[in-house]
Amino acid sequence: MSLTDNIKKMLRKAILGVDLSNYFFSQGGEDAILQNIFRKQLDQKQKGFFVDVGAFHPYKDSNTYLFYRNSWTGINIDATPGSMQAFNKLRPNDINLECGVGEVEQEVNYFIISDNSTMNSFSKENLVENGMFKEVTKTIPVKVWPLKKILQQYESKFSQIDLLNIDVEGLDFEVLNSNDWTKYKPKIIAVELNIRSIDDLLTHRSAIFLKNLGYIIVAKNVILNNVATVFFARNDFNY
Repeated sequence: MSLTDNIKKMLRKAILGVDLSNYFFSQGGEDAILQNIFRKQLDQKQKGFFVDVGAFHPYKDSNTYLFYRNSWTGINIDATPGSMQAFNKLRPNDINLECGVGEVEQEVNYFIISDNSTMNSFSKENLVENGMFKEVTKTIPVKVWPLKKILQQYESKFSQIDLLNIDVEGLDFEVLNSNDWTKYKPKIIAVELNIRSIDDLLTHRSAIFLKNLGYIIVAKNVILNNVATVFFARNDFNY
């Protein structure tokens, strides 16, 4: 945090009487929720490690940039061609990978609306469901790797994963199922799901999958009326 940021923080605390930060970057308040979940770790200035699948941009609509600003590091993954140029410039302490994540190592068609769209996706079905497939401007083959292979390659960089963030436009289960859960079990998982209500989670495949792995649902936000980020905590994590 810069000197200017520290001065602003001190002034806010003096005026409001509390240490309140208004520097949030997520699309739907995800990092505000995550800041509270990791409050103890942040207050004690403990460094953490995140994995951001579908990272999109170094800070715009980012669920991990707040943590990067607090000296955390991690792995950012996005399939959009050229996306990692900005990450390499603005987040040089991270590992920045331009590829997809899925259950099988292969090349898969990637549907691009624009270089700046958050809706670029490997899932034609998700784009059709959200009325966005007509906006696709090009389709290109992109290399996809299982999450467990990516983590294995870089496991010397971390002792544990504090936060796994997944925003992959309808392919959340494929990403989750590509991990080795006996080796890599993050404390918190934030995953964007196509759901509307809490009740929808009772039958959602990804939610059931994580529940069976010992995760509990601790929060949900609203992005669209049928899209939300849901927050899962490992049942032994004392947040």
